[in-house]
Amino acid sequence: MKKYHTLPSFIKNYRVIYLIAVFSILAIFGFVFSLHFGPIVAVAWVIVVALASILIYSLINSLGVDFQTYMTKLNGRVSISQTSALDQMPIGVMLLSSHGEIEWVNENLLNIIGDRTVLGKKLKDVDADLYELVQSNKDSGETEIDWRDGKFSLQIQQNGQAIYLLDLTDVSRYELLYEKDRLFYGLISVDNYEEIIQDATDSESSRLIAFISGRLDNWAKKYHLFLRRMSADRYLFFGRLPELKSLEDDRFSILDTVREESLKQNMPLSLSVGIAFGVSDLNDLAELAHRNLDLALGRGGDQVVIRDNDNPAIYFGGTSNPMAKRTRVRARMIDQALSDLFNNADSVFISGHKNADMDSLGAALGIWRMSRLHDLTAYIIIDDQNLQRDVKLVIGKINDEVDAANEKLKNQATDGKTPKLIEQPFITEKKALSLATDQSLLVLVDHSRPSISAAGQLLEKLKSSLIVIDHHRIADESFSEKPILFYVEQYASSTCELVTELLGYEDRRKSPLTKVEATALLGGIQLDTKGFTSHSGSRTFDAASFLRAAGADAQLLSSFGKESKDDLLVKSHLFELMQLDSNIATVVGENDVFYNPVLAAQVADELLKIQGVSASFVVSRRPDEKVGISARSDGSINVQLIMEKIGGGGSLSNAAVQMESDDIQEVKKVLQQAVLQITDNKEKE
Repeated sequence: MKKYHTLPSFIKNYRVIYLIAVFSILAIFGFVFSLHFGPIVAVAWVIVVALASILIYSLINSLGVDFQTYMTKLNGRVSISQTSALDQMPIGVMLLSSHGEIEWVNENLLNIIGDRTVLGKKLKDVDADLYELVQSNKDSGETEIDWRDGKFSLQIQQNGQAIYLLDLTDVSRYELLYEKDRLFYGLISVDNYEEIIQDATDSESSRLIAFISGRLDNWAKKYHLFLRRMSADRYLFFGRLPELKSLEDDRFSILDTVREESLKQNMPLSLSVGIAFGVSDLNDLAELAHRNLDLALGRGGDQVVIRDNDNPAIYFGGTSNPMAKRTRVRARMIDQALSDLFNNADSVFISGHKNADMDSLGAALGIWRMSRLHDLTAYIIIDDQNLQRDVKLVIGKINDEVDAANEKLKNQATDGKTPKLIEQPFITEKKALSLATDQSLLVLVDHSRPSISAAGQLLEKLKSSLIVIDHHRIADESFSEKPILFYVEQYASSTCELVTELLGYEDRRKSPLTKVEATALLGGIQLDTKGFTSHSGSRTFDAASFLRAAGADAQLLSSFGKESKDDLLVKSHLFELMQLDSNIATVVGENDVFYNPVLAAQVADELLKIQGVSASFVVSRRPDEKVGISARSDGSINVQLIMEKIGGGGSLSNAAVQMESDDIQEVKKVLQQAVLQITDNKEKE
């Protein structure tokens, strides 16, 4: 069958149609006109028109054939040019058939493969490694691979039939050289220096400085670092990234050296170190190092914090109990700063952490009372759907006290004037959002992590008017804006202890602590010290004495702490699930049974009373369907580091985490891996 060429698209347009239409009209008109001259003339006219039509069609069709021939030749020349360009490009190109056979390879890739007889062979027979890389990265788009002692960028198209390889070996080598020359910047703070030097003689002070400088100089020389003393208790150092890697491999043994040798000299010192890298601007690098040092100090000192701008912090050390470094001067300064902020505010909102405990609630009540001393309207944000029994009892008692105080104000009113009544302190976050103004303050107590705050939305609204008061070690989680007052003392037994000290500097005659408020504050201290048996210092007992003088009632506190029969049965059941591995006790609840997180924490505390147990972990499903882990330690194992490994935090002997998981046994495995990693690191140190 003859193949007819179709007209090119550029010829198929209205001009051709118009031409044909005009020609047809003229032909018809000529035929009609020729009839007047007889049939012979008419037939002759038809023949002429037919011949003209054939000629026009032939010309147009010939033009289409010529155009197609031209385009075919043009495509051929372009294809040859493309093939030549691909052959000479510094990119390896390979085309495969649908059966995996090599159909074409450019010169660049042939030189890498080293075999010029690959056409027609299957890729897996020519290079099994490349075949596996192609198969495993078919859906990865562009990815970097290691192949034939080099680094390449691999891109796969057309369902694996077109392979592109860009050699990055030289680029990678230059990047490595660049990384080796990049600097890191570090700052060292000598913990407890001021406290120790106060009671030292001049010769002892000189000997102490010489001891610190000598150990640090030897350390710097060993790792090829530049070290300079900025003051008696501050040093700066810097070096290149390979040296930082060596320091990490050594796990910063300088911490142990200084701590142990200074202890032998009855001058217990430790070091806090902040290190920054990955920032090209030296001013920004120094600023980041300062922030990392602040984080190390905020977490209790005796540790190293390494961080760049883009990745989470890495911690070394921090395994010892922090030595007390608080001073009453700082507490007095914080109280003055807090008073100044209160004097310029129109209202105060106070929030503890989710699932509030007695320390969180007691501290909130203390700040609420301070706000009242400054004639401020203040509110405590609570989630009334998730309250523990003791917290509910305290809230009920506080509400009763407020009602009684308002009734007394009404009875004392004269001349029919309505007195200014005390507003009920406890509100929901939704209500707080509607009451907050630009002049409001938000005080977070007993936590410094936004993710566990009971007022997450209000925190975002009042982020520029934020105050934080806490006693936990600072976690690697920051606020969107820096708090205007940040009072975190990890050496304190509890947040209630910190707030009680602040109350001691206030004039309480105008609005003294009530019996329930003082009892709640004492309850917070008692909770976090496990009945004054853990983390209790002289200032802890001073705070307790202050609260007893303010009216704290031991009998009332005992009634808050009483447990129901059901709670005791639940705790007994959890004890039955205990597993003991060496010196670590672990309880894992059922996957489909929800446990009160407070009960789980109490079980973790009780497990530490078992002889030979150094750390305890209770893993249980929470009412919010998350899996919670309560971790406790006698101080020999840092449970904070373990919890931080899996997204939690806390302090050396008291920490926790909440995780999203459908399988509680999987959470147990994650916990076991974290425990193993931290305990192994401790053994290496």
